[in-house]
Amino acid sequence: MPCTPSSATLRISRRALIAGALVSLPGVAWAEKRESWKSYFNSRYGTSIEYPSRFKPGAAPDADDGLRFNSDDGAELAVWASFNALDHDIPGLEDFLRESRKADEKITYRATGKNWLVLSGTRGDKVFYTRYLLSHRNEVENAFDISYPAALAAAYDPIVARIAKSLKGGRGFQTSGKP
Repeated sequence: MPCTPSSATLRISRRALIAGALVSLPGVAWAEKRESWKSYFNSRYGTSIEYPSRFKPGAAPDADDGLRFNSDDGAELAVWASFNALDHDIPGLEDFLRESRKADEKITYRATGKNWLVLSGTRGDKVFYTRYLLSHRNEVENAFDISYPAALAAAYDPIVARIAKSLKGGRGFQTSGKP
Protein backbone atom coordinates (compact mmCIF):
# COMPACT_ATOMS: atom_id res chain seq x y z
CA MET A 1 0.00 0.00 0.00
CA PRO A 2 1.51 3.40 -1.01
CA CYS A 3 2.39 5.78 1.76
CA THR A 4 0.65 9.18 1.43
CA PRO A 5 1.24 12.16 3.67
CA SER A 6 -1.56 13.07 6.02
CA SER A 7 -3.25 16.45 5.77
CA ALA A 8 -1.51 17.44 9.02
CA THR A 9 1.89 16.67 7.48
CA LEU A 10 1.00 18.70 4.38
CA ARG A 11 -0.07 21.67 6.55
CA ILE A 12 3.23 21.52 8.45
CA SER A 13 5.20 21.28 5.19
CA ARG A 14 3.38 24.28 3.72
CA ARG A 15 3.92 26.27 6.91
CA ALA A 16 7.63 25.39 6.87
CA LEU A 17 7.94 26.53 3.25
CA ILE A 18 6.10 29.79 3.90
CA ALA A 19 8.14 30.46 7.04
CA GLY A 20 11.37 29.77 5.16
CA ALA A 21 10.36 32.11 2.36
CA LEU A 22 9.42 34.87 4.79
CA VAL A 23 12.71 34.52 6.65
CA SER A 24 14.71 34.74 3.41
CA LEU A 25 12.84 37.78 2.01
CA PRO A 26 14.34 40.32 4.42
CA GLY A 27 17.79 39.03 3.44
CA VAL A 28 17.04 39.58 -0.24
CA ALA A 29 15.67 43.06 0.44
CA TRP A 30 18.66 43.85 2.65
CA ALA A 31 21.12 42.71 -0.02
CA GLU A 32 19.34 44.85 -2.63
CA LYS A 33 19.35 47.90 -0.33
CA ARG A 34 23.05 47.38 0.33
CA GLU A 35 23.81 47.91 -3.32
CA SER A 36 24.39 51.60 -3.96
CA TRP A 37 23.32 52.95 -7.32
CA LYS A 38 24.53 55.76 -9.55
CA SER A 39 23.04 57.49 -12.57
CA TYR A 40 24.53 57.93 -16.01
CA PHE A 41 23.29 60.64 -18.35
CA ASN A 42 24.46 61.09 -21.94
CA SER A 43 24.37 64.80 -22.74
CA ARG A 44 24.46 64.23 -26.51
CA TYR A 45 21.30 62.10 -26.84
CA GLY A 46 19.73 62.50 -23.40
CA THR A 47 19.89 58.78 -22.61
CA SER A 48 19.88 57.99 -18.89
CA ILE A 49 20.21 54.84 -16.84
CA GLU A 50 20.86 53.70 -13.26
CA TYR A 51 23.69 51.27 -12.55
CA PRO A 52 25.21 49.66 -9.44
CA SER A 53 28.29 51.42 -8.06
CA ARG A 54 30.21 48.11 -8.36
CA PHE A 55 30.53 49.03 -12.06
CA LYS A 56 33.44 51.34 -12.82
CA PRO A 57 33.16 53.57 -15.90
CA GLY A 58 35.74 53.36 -18.65
CA ALA A 59 37.01 56.21 -20.80
CA ALA A 60 34.34 58.15 -22.65
CA PRO A 61 34.43 57.62 -26.44
CA ASP A 62 35.23 60.57 -28.70
CA ALA A 63 31.75 60.35 -30.23
CA ASP A 64 30.15 60.99 -26.80
CA ASP A 65 27.50 58.39 -27.63
CA GLY A 66 27.72 56.17 -24.54
CA LEU A 67 29.94 54.59 -21.94
CA ARG A 68 31.29 51.16 -20.95
CA PHE A 69 31.50 49.91 -17.38
CA ASN A 70 33.26 46.91 -15.81
CA SER A 71 32.82 45.12 -12.50
CA ASP A 72 35.41 43.12 -10.57
CA ASP A 73 33.20 39.99 -10.80
CA GLY A 74 33.55 39.84 -14.60
CA ALA A 75 30.35 41.68 -15.50
CA GLU A 76 30.31 44.30 -18.24
CA LEU A 77 27.77 47.02 -18.98
CA ALA A 78 27.56 49.26 -22.03
CA VAL A 79 25.09 52.13 -22.48
CA TRP A 80 24.76 54.01 -25.76
CA ALA A 81 22.49 55.92 -28.07
CA SER A 82 22.50 56.82 -31.73
CA PHE A 83 20.29 58.24 -34.39
CA ASN A 84 18.06 55.60 -35.96
CA ALA A 85 19.82 56.10 -39.31
CA LEU A 86 18.28 52.97 -40.86
CA ASP A 87 14.81 54.10 -39.74
CA HIS A 88 14.07 50.81 -37.96
CA ASP A 89 10.79 50.07 -36.31
CA ILE A 90 10.92 47.41 -33.56
CA PRO A 91 10.50 44.38 -35.89
CA GLY A 92 13.10 45.80 -38.29
CA LEU A 93 15.51 46.47 -35.44
CA GLU A 94 15.10 42.90 -34.18
CA ASP A 95 15.76 41.47 -37.64
CA PHE A 96 18.87 43.64 -37.99
CA LEU A 97 20.21 42.62 -34.56
CA ARG A 98 19.58 38.93 -35.19
CA GLU A 99 21.39 39.11 -38.54
CA SER A 100 24.40 40.88 -37.03
CA ARG A 101 24.74 38.91 -33.80
CA LYS A 102 28.06 37.45 -32.75
CA ALA A 103 28.96 33.83 -33.61
CA ASP A 104 29.00 32.68 -29.97
CA GLU A 105 25.70 34.41 -29.15
CA LYS A 106 22.57 32.33 -28.58
CA ILE A 107 19.30 34.21 -28.07
CA THR A 108 17.01 32.38 -25.65
CA TYR A 109 14.57 35.17 -24.71
CA ARG A 110 12.93 38.06 -26.51
CA ALA A 111 10.27 40.56 -25.57
CA THR A 112 8.91 43.60 -27.36
CA GLY A 113 6.62 46.52 -26.75
CA LYS A 114 5.45 49.48 -28.78
CA ASN A 115 8.85 51.20 -28.64
CA TRP A 116 11.23 48.71 -27.01
CA LEU A 117 12.97 45.41 -27.63
CA VAL A 118 14.80 42.97 -25.37
CA LEU A 119 17.05 40.14 -26.53
CA SER A 120 18.75 37.92 -23.97
CA GLY A 121 20.66 34.67 -23.89
CA THR A 122 24.24 33.47 -23.73
CA ARG A 123 27.41 34.83 -25.24
CA GLY A 124 30.14 32.26 -24.67
CA ASP A 125 30.14 31.47 -20.95
CA LYS A 126 28.26 34.65 -20.02
CA VAL A 127 24.61 35.63 -19.87
CA PHE A 128 23.67 38.78 -21.78
CA TYR A 129 20.66 41.07 -21.73
CA THR A 130 20.22 43.83 -24.33
CA ARG A 131 17.43 46.39 -24.29
CA TYR A 132 16.67 48.97 -26.97
CA LEU A 133 14.29 51.87 -26.53
CA LEU A 134 13.20 54.03 -29.47
CA SER A 135 12.54 57.65 -28.56
CA HIS A 136 11.96 61.01 -30.24
CA ARG A 137 9.38 59.62 -32.71
CA ASN A 138 11.69 56.63 -33.42
CA GLU A 139 14.56 58.94 -34.40
CA VAL A 140 16.87 57.85 -31.52
CA GLU A 141 17.90 54.37 -30.39
CA ASN A 142 18.76 54.25 -26.66
CA ALA A 143 20.25 50.96 -25.50
CA PHE A 144 22.22 49.01 -22.96
CA ASP A 145 23.86 45.61 -22.91
CA ILE A 146 24.91 43.83 -19.75
CA SER A 147 26.80 40.53 -19.61
CA TYR A 148 27.93 38.55 -16.59
CA PRO A 149 29.23 35.09 -15.70
CA ALA A 150 26.41 32.53 -15.87
CA ALA A 151 27.21 31.41 -12.30
CA LEU A 152 26.10 34.88 -11.09
CA ALA A 153 22.70 34.83 -12.82
CA ALA A 154 20.64 34.68 -9.61
CA ALA A 155 22.50 37.67 -8.15
CA TYR A 156 22.22 39.69 -11.37
CA ASP A 157 18.52 39.10 -12.12
CA PRO A 158 17.28 41.92 -9.83
CA ILE A 159 20.11 44.20 -10.98
CA VAL A 160 19.22 43.69 -14.65
CA ALA A 161 15.53 44.31 -13.88
CA ARG A 162 16.31 47.65 -12.22
CA ILE A 163 18.69 48.75 -14.98
CA ALA A 164 16.11 47.82 -17.63
CA LYS A 165 13.39 49.76 -15.86
CA SER A 166 15.63 52.83 -15.56
CA LEU A 167 16.58 53.16 -19.27
CA LYS A 168 15.10 56.42 -20.56
CA GLY A 169 15.38 58.60 -23.61
CA GLY A 170 15.65 62.29 -22.82
CA ARG A 171 16.77 65.63 -24.12
CA GLY A 172 20.33 66.03 -25.23
CA PHE A 173 22.15 68.67 -27.24
CA GLN A 174 21.53 66.68 -30.46
CA THR A 175 17.91 65.77 -29.83
CA SER A 176 14.85 67.94 -30.12
CA GLY A 177 11.23 67.57 -29.21
CA LYS A 178 9.63 65.16 -26.80
CA PRO A 179 11.50 61.94 -26.05
